[in-house]
Amino acid sequence: MSAQSMPSLVSNNHPTAVTEIEVSIDSFIAKLKRKQISGSYIIALETLQLLKRFISAVRWSNVNELIAQIRELGNRLEKANPTAFGCGNVIKRILAVLRDEIEEDMRETMAGQGNNDTNNNTNNNNGLTPAEPLISSMFNLLQKPEQNSQDFYESRAKTKTDFRQVVIQAIKDLIDEIKNIDDGIQQIAVDLIHDHEILLTPTPESKTVLKFLIRARERANRTFTVLVTEGFPNNTQNAHDFAKKLAEHDIETIIIPDSAVFALMSRVGKVIIGTKTVFINGGSIVSSAGVSSVCECAREFKTPVFAVAGLYKLSPLYPFNVEKFVEFGGSQHILPRMDPRNRLDTINKITDYVPPENIDIYITNIGGFAPSFIYRIAWDNYKQIDVHLDGKQK
Repeated sequence: MSAQSMPSLVSNNHPTAVTEIEVSIDSFIAKLKRKQISGSYIIALETLQLLKRFISAVRWSNVNELIAQIRELGNRLEKANPTAFGCGNVIKRILAVLRDEIEEDMRETMAGQGNNDTNNNTNNNNGLTPAEPLISSMFNLLQKPEQNSQDFYESRAKTKTDFRQVVIQAIKDLIDEIKNIDDGIQQIAVDLIHDHEILLTPTPESKTVLKFLIRARERANRTFTVLVTEGFPNNTQNAHDFAKKLAEHDIETIIIPDSAVFALMSRVGKVIIGTKTVFINGGSIVSSAGVSSVCECAREFKTPVFAVAGLYKLSPLYPFNVEKFVEFGGSQHILPRMDPRNRLDTINKITDYVPPENIDIYITNIGGFAPSFIYRIAWDNYKQIDVHLDGKQK
């Protein structure tokens, strides 16, 4: 949507609000395109804040228009950065809450009308009016849901503040859930990590994994060792920072080269990874290259792999084309600057895809689940109709 078409979505009575929301959306899209916003946590929270402002300013005459405008905004954000899954995930969850509210109101409306129809039929049978023919009644049954739906949207258009408040409250609840996501995950850490165990993590950039390990040390008072893969060339600094923070909490930490994983895996009790997003098939995208190889090695040695992920990272998408979701970076971290005349193409993956068969369990803020059960958790929070916000089936 261009800036010129934005005023049609926003109340004309507040020109200042029109300008502010246009600027906010364009600024956020620009940051997504330039990848100036990183991390699923930050992206999800900033998307929800933007959506809350958008809902407060948007103008709509019925609920269908409100849904269409939310979908259009989500589509624009997804196109700005297709690998920033947090944008689409949180918007689709808000749409699911809105659709649930609509269905609930429609059920109540139709139940009320059903009671009235029953009373009318009773009066008709008492001789006030002739009974309706059977064939006619059957056709009316087919027509009533459509008529009820039409009447429902017309009546709700007059009280659109109700749905606006429903959406805003859903956004606030989701923000609270995301901010407190680590508390639910960390509670499980106490039961999973044992004394004198050797753990390995190839995702040192994950704040969730960091808090997960620290909580196990503080609450359970367990003594364990953490092996951190170096993540060369993109993640080396994160690995050193991660090891330093663990050491500050009295956790023995060793940074190992990526090439040493196979040699040390027989000594490892568990592999713990952080995720960027979790697809409906149970596979996940992680923010560090080489994690898939580590998980494959763990599977070879029968070492369990635990993936920690907040519920907001679950995506209703299916990874039909994995290469579409994996990010690639420049070669400046791999090779020094070379003579432009000597052309050499290099591949530097920034993210990685881990298939579901290489993950044993997902630890979320609502419990632990096998990869094969992720689809059920996803459909509890999303609607099939909103899987693709652009309306195209892929």
